Amino acid sequence: MNIPIARGSRRFRRTLATVGALTLASGLLAACGGNGDTIEANEEGNRVIRVAAPFVSTMNSAFLYGAGAGIFDKYDIETEFVEIDGARGLAASMGGSVDMAITSAVNPLAALEQDQAFYVIAQVGNGFPESVLIETEAYEKSGLDDDSTFQEKIEFLKDKPWGVSSPEGSSVYMARYMFELAGLSQDDFNANSLGSSSGTLAALQEQKVVAGSMGSPLPQVAEAEGYAKVFLDVTAGEVPELQNTLTSVVAVTPEFYENNRELVDDFREALAEAQSLVYNDSETVDEWMYENHFDGSPKEAVLAGVASQRAGGSIAQQPEVDPEAADKLVSFMRATGQPITDDYKKIFMDFPEFEG
Repeated sequence: MNIPIARGSRRFRRTLATVGALTLASGLLAACGGNGDTIEANEEGNRVIRVAAPFVSTMNSAFLYGAGAGIFDKYDIETEFVEIDGARGLAASMGGSVDMAITSAVNPLAALEQDQAFYVIAQVGNGFPESVLIETEAYEKSGLDDDSTFQEKIEFLKDKPWGVSSPEGSSVYMARYMFELAGLSQDDFNANSLGSSSGTLAALQEQKVVAGSMGSPLPQVAEAEGYAKVFLDVTAGEVPELQNTLTSVVAVTPEFYENNRELVDDFREALAEAQSLVYNDSETVDEWMYENHFDGSPKEAVLAGVASQRAGGSIAQQPEVDPEAADKLVSFMRATGQPITDDYKKIFMDFPEFEG
């Protein structure tokens, strides 16, 4: 899903680009510099940071609201969002195409395993953004209901076709972990890679898959449209083992951090203010998110999606990373066969072990 231009702030812009592993258009590079250089204020007194973001999500409410509603303005920060998928955002920051990347928390740890350090300067997600959908007819025939246990739901989904966006995406690892929590084999998870959330939704509508997982508010919208039901509301905390798990972060290169420490500090202050508002002035933030990013979707479903993420604490409430959440991420990665170094804490700026 694309990130539309947010109304209400001249300092919030979206850049659409087709990107390779390390490069964007030369014009973008020329306009903003790169390779970790110090970002100087422009003629308007603003420091422009280019942020890689994979897609719009209510999980990113604080970041999007802070950038679009003027909070970052107060700190003389201007943001440009560049649409880049997954770990390629980190690669783009290394190549100088962007300055920061909103990325799965798995990615900086996976990069460290390959001797490439990226510093985690803030948390965005502190719980899984996804929930699990089930096709309506399959649900009606299952004999299960809202009072059915986690164990019963996972056992029903054993070997059934489950739509995901990517064969190595977070939804796949989350599902494997849930099968393990239920005492089943991770091989009982029958992943069908469909390329995108829209592909998974289409497959559910056409009854080509029984289940699917994706981030809110898409599951709630699908339920409102009648062809699927939210089966496991993971993002709302239905699976306690997945709560308070670091899932989404803002990462930069060591060079960027070293040359822009004051900017990083200001960025974190601005983000903290926005994250506080997501919880303390949720009505205002939710209305802004709907009008600027989800207008046209069923409003009640969109608001239900972000409410689920807030109820489960999945949207981070402060930029500082909770050590327990990081530890749970590491446990999750190891349980799903993802290698990780023992010295992973050295890339987190909030931890005493930080090397920066």
